[in-house]
Amino acid sequence: MHDYHNTKIIGFDLGHGETGLTWVRADNQENTPHSLLINNRKSQITAIANHPQRGIIIGDMAYQISDASVFEIAFKNRRFDNFDYQKNIKDFVNAIYQHLQETNQIQLKEKNYFFIGCPSGWWKEEISTYQQILSSCLPNSTVVKESRAALMHAKESGIFTIQELEKSVLVIDIGSSTTDYTLVKGMSDTPIDFGHDLGASLIEKEILKKTLECHRQYRQGCEEIIQLENYLSEEEIWHLEEIEKLEKIFQQSPLYKNRCELRCRKAKEEYFTYEDAYEHNIVNVGTEDIQRKFKFVPLVNGKIIDAILNQPLPELDHKSWRRDFGDQLEVVKQKLEEQNIQPSAILLTGSASKMAFVGEMCGKIFPDLPCKRDGEPELCIARGLSRWGRVYLRTSYFMEEISQFLDNELSGIVGDCIPEFVDQLAAELANELVEEVIKPTVKLWRDREIFTLKALESKIERKAKAWLTGSDANSKIASCLVDWLSTVQEEVRLKTDGISTKYGLPLGTLGEKSIDFGDRTEKIPTSISFEDLSGLSVFMGHLVALIVGVVLAGLFHILLFAGIIAPIVGIIMYFVGESVVKEQDIPAWVRKLVSDKRIEDMARQKQPELQQKIQETLIKDPTISIKLANSISEWLKETVQEQADKARLLIT
Repeated sequence: MHDYHNTKIIGFDLGHGETGLTWVRADNQENTPHSLLINNRKSQITAIANHPQRGIIIGDMAYQISDASVFEIAFKNRRFDNFDYQKNIKDFVNAIYQHLQETNQIQLKEKNYFFIGCPSGWWKEEISTYQQILSSCLPNSTVVKESRAALMHAKESGIFTIQELEKSVLVIDIGSSTTDYTLVKGMSDTPIDFGHDLGASLIEKEILKKTLECHRQYRQGCEEIIQLENYLSEEEIWHLEEIEKLEKIFQQSPLYKNRCELRCRKAKEEYFTYEDAYEHNIVNVGTEDIQRKFKFVPLVNGKIIDAILNQPLPELDHKSWRRDFGDQLEVVKQKLEEQNIQPSAILLTGSASKMAFVGEMCGKIFPDLPCKRDGEPELCIARGLSRWGRVYLRTSYFMEEISQFLDNELSGIVGDCIPEFVDQLAAELANELVEEVIKPTVKLWRDREIFTLKALESKIERKAKAWLTGSDANSKIASCLVDWLSTVQEEVRLKTDGISTKYGLPLGTLGEKSIDFGDRTEKIPTSISFEDLSGLSVFMGHLVALIVGVVLAGLFHILLFAGIIAPIVGIIMYFVGESVVKEQDIPAWVRKLVSDKRIEDMARQKQPELQQKIQETLIKDPTISIKLANSISEWLKETVQEQADKARLLIT
């Protein structure tokens, strides 16, 4: 196995509101994650300040610097096209990287791998852009979905067993800017995986507004939530003109507003940590000095928080925070029910999951599911990222062998099995073409809705092409493929069992029980549709000619041996040839000789011939065979690659 000595795996949870980093040794599988300290703390607010003399300052230190020229908080989001956003991210990450080196928490002589989390609801394009931004700051950086990291930590720390994870777990990650819902089934993020712009930062923003509102209501004599004089002295309560000045300062200098919002966040966190203690008492997290004119004290207790959680917010389409969260839970529940999925448990992650009402609402909407949460949810993702990174790195050789198998052997396995697939496909196509194209079209000619055999020929040609490139043909291909895949699957299992054994995985990990082809059959039609075959025109021309030839041969046979008409048709064909007969509008009384039974007999007799010719066409055309083999191999490769990725969780 590879020597991972002096290799450090770093989990980097860069959150919208809070940031934490942990590390593990790659060569010690028993090593539990340790925190990397920023400003001597395990986690820091995601904040950055620019000081005229001291330069870039991050985290809590940025908050404590009172004379910074710039102070930014909560800047992780999807605004990848915003220059200021990218600059803040890069400056923040660079400062953390430099801090880790300056404090000797990482050594450049060591090999350091960074695994950074991202919300589950981000699109692939967004994750790719985020990866590019981070790669310019951090060496050996990889972006990982936070839901996957949370489950890795839950598994390694004993919150969940492997058996529970192999079923399905609903991960609800409540962050500062978004709430992400991911159903993880056997470590596969499917089929529920989306984010919603409902973050805990909305609560602290409302605390700031409510604080100003309570001061204003007191001076206007219309208090609705609390009696402010019970908590502040007359001198501490602002006058109306002071409130207006303060709001103007916030508007002109976002730095002060950010600082007050951060003070509100601290009050919110303190409240939800000790809710019983602050049901009536105001949380005390100090004051924020604003231009030495105002002392801002966030007003937070049970009544105020309850009012905020139940207040319609424009950011949530005029729903309250509590209602919007409940509605989203109902959406998730409905999606699960529609797909007949029953999760085994709920995992709550993110700092905001400490809010007691979150667990209560989950229990109300999902009464039969245990709701689990890590004791330190603010570090759950960082710890999971480092754990995931270690498994990811240690299994790199495993993945290399899987990749080599996929690149070098899978196409051969599929190619060897293609004749069996072609046999089955030819039988299905022949049967369906007879039933859907040949018999109905011949009956139209018999009933004089088609006048000539030439017109019948054209009609069959158009209808055959339409059917072969339509959804019905694709469905038949998919059906044949699913049946045929069991043979290929057995060959794949025999090959991958050796790789699984080498890395201590149970036999069949990449075999029949784990590779669930059924979940992916909806991708088959677009993967190997006749419309995608580069040899389509050649194939279609051959096949349509075969169909037309078989049908006309059968009809001529019926006409030539249909008693009274035989001499007439025979004489015509003898003197002017078959092409002239095709142009003739054969009388209705003659056509009636082509009864339903004769059509059925003709179809039954000609179907084996048609099947054989379809089979020969598919086999003889190298373009089609290659395209089929490549398409199926690519589809299988993606499936096996996904399964190999899940298998990382089982490697100890």
